[in-house]
Amino acid sequence: MTEPQCHGMNKTRFRTSTITGSSIYTFSRIFSPETTQSDFFAKTTLPLVQDVLQGQNGLLFTYGVTNSGKTYTVQGGHTRGSVGILPRTLDVIFNSIEGLRGDGKASNLHL
Repeated sequence: MTEPQCHGMNKTRFRTSTITGSSIYTFSRIFSPETTQSDFFAKTTLPLVQDVLQGQNGLLFTYGVTNSGKTYTVQGGHTRGSVGILPRTLDVIFNSIEGLRGDGKASNLHL
């Protein structure tokens, strides 16, 4: 392999790889394929939603290869009990806001 600026020179140079070694990942929890949408929501997203309702910032980020189940996990399926984390999150938020209105606590919310 020759350098681009060597125009016609017969000097051959080899470039070394800049790829680093493997990384080590740690997981706080691993879910089995039999995990229900409800259980997954309760253990991953509900604590985040509760923090948001207390005034904290929150971000839920999904990442994975194509066809790994991200859309199903977020939106859910069409069968009973397969509602995803997005509809469950909205349910918790709107029911919590409705509950705050009855207590007179909604004055701090910017609706």
